Amino acid sequence: MEMATAAGDPKAAELVAAECVTLAETKDHMNWELIGEVAKSEKGDAAKALKAAHEEVEDEEDEHLYHTTGWCRELWIDSLGMPSVLPPPEEEKHVKTAIGAAKAKNARSGMI
Repeated sequence: MEMATAAGDPKAAELVAAECVTLAETKDHMNWELIGEVAKSEKGDAAKALKAAHEEVEDEEDEHLYHTTGWCRELWIDSLGMPSVLPPPEEEKHVKTAIGAAKAKNARSGMI
């Protein structure tokens, strides 16, 4: 981001930021999925704590992933000179599930 900003290209810096956030959210989402799997397979207090933590943040983690992916996609589409939807459909439709994200992505053409 600093290199893109220093080069005087704020749109490139924005794309780099979107890529970084999307990558971080993807990894974070996978980690929470793994915590959920461990919670299912273990017993005892540790498993209960993991399950409680997983249940508390699972919906938020899904939402973060779908929204950041939508932002990144639309910023790239915009940078390629094509019509984009900003804010992205995932944001506008308050997507919280994979099915919702797919529907929002499919609806984007009608939002341009």
